[in-house]
Amino acid sequence: MEGTDLDPGALVAEARRLQGDEETPLGFLPELEQLAGAIDAEAGLHRQGRERARAALVASLVTQLRVRRMTREVPGLDQVQVQPVFITGLLRTGTTFLQHLLAQHPDLRSPALWETMAPGSSAPDEELVATCEAYIAEYYRAAPDFRSIHLLQSHLPEECHRLTANSFRHFIYALRYRIPGYAQWLREQSMVPAYAFHQEQLRTVLWRRPGAPVLLKCPSHLWYGDDLAKVYPDAKVIRLHRDPSVAVPSVCSLTATVRAARSDTVDREEIGSYWLDSAAEALNGLKQGRSSTSTPPLDLRFRDVVGDPLGTAERVCDYIGVPLTAEARRRMTAFMAAENDATTGKHRYTPQEFGLTEQGIKERFAPYLTEFSL
Repeated sequence: MEGTDLDPGALVAEARRLQGDEETPLGFLPELEQLAGAIDAEAGLHRQGRERARAALVASLVTQLRVRRMTREVPGLDQVQVQPVFITGLLRTGTTFLQHLLAQHPDLRSPALWETMAPGSSAPDEELVATCEAYIAEYYRAAPDFRSIHLLQSHLPEECHRLTANSFRHFIYALRYRIPGYAQWLREQSMVPAYAFHQEQLRTVLWRRPGAPVLLKCPSHLWYGDDLAKVYPDAKVIRLHRDPSVAVPSVCSLTATVRAARSDTVDREEIGSYWLDSAAEALNGLKQGRSSTSTPPLDLRFRDVVGDPLGTAERVCDYIGVPLTAEARRRMTAFMAAENDATTGKHRYTPQEFGLTEQGIKERFAPYLTEFSL
């Protein structure tokens, strides 16, 4: 039972046992109860899915213990400068490609997956990289189709939900699991506490390997922009835009692949309904050049990003205030050549698989399509 036990008390006890730490206060315990309870009651996970869910929740608690202890013990950690640039957009709009491309710039700091998986850890870099690579191998083993959908590599940057979700407040959980009760609860929550802990974790990452500006990416920032601005008022935000009639079915396919690695029952029409409504929450009402941060956002279209990557990189660098040097261009060009060689498989899906139609999606997002000339 222990390997599949999702009782919050048991999860906390396991995290404290692993860290040998009975003293450091843990936060977000009501959120843990909400999430773990929903996974237990609603997600319909098979045994391996429950084991992976338990391991992930314990890992987040371990991270909380490490980060809080490091914040307490390292003088000046709370003064580490954070100068963030956030890339965001609906899932499947090219945010990963743009982040990976810009991460080649030697004057931009974009934490790699191995770093964001272990904020606050004191283990050597080599050990953390090895742990990350083992995680990636197991992820692709459990969900082999995911390899053709999303590239994971230990030395490439990855979504900063790896930080935010350690608060147990994040829609990544509603992507991984069918948990409508949690999803509805999350809609009613402020994300300010989650972003505050995001910042605390990010400082531990930058203390270990400094750098500014720091380039981060997560689609969720599109939903939570107002709360992000309360913690990061001077952040610069890059928003990507793509026709939702393409992006929504694509993220539905991704969601189905991820859930199938955890459950024998995947309700594709429920996935379609969830993402259609969630995308509408984020996109309808969005206006060009408007955000809650002190600097207006930079809005980019997917077709322009993939059609002219280096031209896009130059626009982004101008926006950030970092020159696009000849060396940066050379590295970006080499990265794109290597990425083309590494591409594996074809991501295949249709809107109809998820109870959707192209025309229906276009009608739902007509104002957004017009606003951003999509």
